[in-house]
Amino acid sequence: MRTRPALATAGLLLALTACTSGSSDPKPAPSATTTPAKAYTFQDCVALLDYDFSQGTPKDDSKDPECAHLSPDEYQRAVGEVLTNHKDEILNPTSTP
Repeated sequence: MRTRPALATAGLLLALTACTSGSSDPKPAPSATTTPAKAYTFQDCVALLDYDFSQGTPKDDSKDPECAHLSPDEYQRAVGEVLTNHKDEILNPTSTP
């Protein structure tokens, strides 16, 4: 008669162990990894500034993700690069590039 309670206890322990181990869980575990944020470069900032300039809407993009990682000196250099690339358009607006 003592074997029934012992078997019931062992069965209960096995059932609890099976429920808590991830092996019998039919749902996939949520992924702990997330999509990494894009690491922008100096050239990404220059491309954004150039795009805005070409669209006729130049603006301060220093807070945008493409430029936010740059120091103030680097951002100023990026703006200077865009302006240098478009100097002919700025100096002679009637000419076509």
